[in-house]
Amino acid sequence: MRKKDKITISVVAIILVAIVGMWGLDFQSEYLTVSQVKQNTSEYIGQAVEITGDVKQDTLKIDTEDTYFILTDGVYDIEVFYHGERPQALANGAQVSVRGTLVSADRVDANFLVMGCPSKYGTD
Repeated sequence: MRKKDKITISVVAIILVAIVGMWGLDFQSEYLTVSQVKQNTSEYIGQAVEITGDVKQDTLKIDTEDTYFILTDGVYDIEVFYHGERPQALANGAQVSVRGTLVSADRVDANFLVMGCPSKYGTD
C-alpha cells in the first residue's frame, strides 16, 4: 500500500471516530439568562433549564450538604437550591451557571453548578 493511501485511510478513520464520539452531544444547549426565564416562566416550569447569572451579594448560604443562593442578572432574581458537591470558587458575587429543574416561578432545584462561562467547560 502506498504512503498516500495509508494517510487517506488514517484521516478517514480519525474523522469517523470523531463523528461517532460526538454523536450523543447536544450542541444546541444554550444557557438562559435569569430575565429570559422570569419573563417566560410558564414555558419553563417543570422543565430542565440551564441558567447563567451572578450569585447575589449576601445571599449565599451553605450547610453540610445543601447550598442556597439567589441567582441574578441585575434585573431579575431566582432562588437556587443545590444538593451536592460545590465548586470551590462559589462565593457571593461570583458568576455561576446552574442546571436543574424550574420548580416554581421563583425557584430552581439545581443538580449541576459550574463557575464562570459555561461554554468554556462545554456540556456533558
